[in-house]
Amino acid sequence: MKYCIMANLQFSVPTLRSNMSLAIKNKIVDKLTNAILKPYWGEFTLSDSTSEEGKPSNNLTIRFDKEADMDELFDLIKDKMIKLPVLHGSVSKHLCPHDEGSNQRCVNLEVFVKEI
Repeated sequence: MKYCIMANLQFSVPTLRSNMSLAIKNKIVDKLTNAILKPYWGEFTLSDSTSEEGKPSNNLTIRFDKEADMDELFDLIKDKMIKLPVLHGSVSKHLCPHDEGSNQRCVNLEVFVKEI
């Protein structure tokens, strides 16, 4: 079982998008040594892009080996969504059985949504 975080966030300016990306990366990778701090399974996708509305955005998908790492990153992103002027977006956490070779579907545990 893996523990997944997915987020899609939209910001008013690129600096806020960069601040969120840096906060996420600092939870997963040591900024001095580039060593992985939180083991994960599969790909770690964190993209800084532009939304269809032309706003700076972040898209994140990561599957952790440990549930505590999922909970910690979810709480960090949720807290930043509240404190930073995120225009809108969502962060979710779910159980992900992909590593078990079964056809089971992912199970959503919690979703936090912020609207304009």
